[in-house]
Amino acid sequence: MNQNMMANVDKYLELFQEIRQKVGDDIVARTVMQEVAKDRRMDEIREERELRNGEPATAKQLQYLKKLGVELAPGLTKKQASLLIDNALAAEEE
Repeated sequence: MNQNMMANVDKYLELFQEIRQKVGDDIVARTVMQEVAKDRRMDEIREERELRNGEPATAKQLQYLKKLGVELAPGLTKKQASLLIDNALAAEEE
């Protein structure tokens, strides 16, 4: 294993030991660690989405918006384009 991975393993083991001391049970400590890992991954996913959402709209999004007859503002982001598409589709259903 590389040093970075070993350092992470050491951190996780320390955290597991702390949790185990607090809860007094290996199974509960393992379950808490699993939840911590899930929370950490969800935070990473949120951060990735926020970064992507600030990126310019894709060519496909812009093309679809034009097809839907939506007026395009300059500098449209992926998130904004997605919301415009959702709104335009919802308006068509009414």
